[in-house]
Amino acid sequence: MPSIPLHVGTTLDSIPATIPYLRAAPDRLHAWKSRLPTGRPRIGLVWKGSAANANNRNRSLSALEQLAPLWSVPDIDFVSLQKGDGEDEAMTPLRGQPLVHLGSDIKDFSDSAAIVAQLDLVIAVDTAIGHLAGALGTPCWILVPHIQFDWRWMAERTDSPWYPRTRLFRQTSPDDWTATILEVADALHHFKRQWRLK
Repeated sequence: MPSIPLHVGTTLDSIPATIPYLRAAPDRLHAWKSRLPTGRPRIGLVWKGSAANANNRNRSLSALEQLAPLWSVPDIDFVSLQKGDGEDEAMTPLRGQPLVHLGSDIKDFSDSAAIVAQLDLVIAVDTAIGHLAGALGTPCWILVPHIQFDWRWMAERTDSPWYPRTRLFRQTSPDDWTATILEVADALHHFKRQWRLK
């Protein structure tokens, strides 16, 4: 599969970028709308991928607590989309973590799509939710590991030719997300200022 672009002559300029190319089902949108907070920016979070993934150690955060610098941005509603590993952290967040946990009630990708489509931004490690957000046209910030990152994120870019509304935040050294998450927190302050101007 990864060789198909080579054989069909795909280049960066010819990658399809018509976004969105997926849409959430109207009945699911309606079902989730009342569960989402209102009045402030709604930011979806995913901090761990599937433990079955061979690269999960590199791509996932060790704990929700690592995202603590994001809580310093006031007046934001964070929404946990976390499923499986890490779900327990979202159900009982530490004091000072402003988090609405929906992940446990998500049954399938139709539910995920309906939630993500109604968010202002998704911040995620490299999991399926990041690709779903990209396909739906929801702004998404992906935390890219320093080593063994997915080939679709390429080597040094901060954007994605596949998903025009996706921004990449790259880990600067293996096993240390500190600088990357501080960079995300700084960008989130700016994002909130822009959101207010809408």
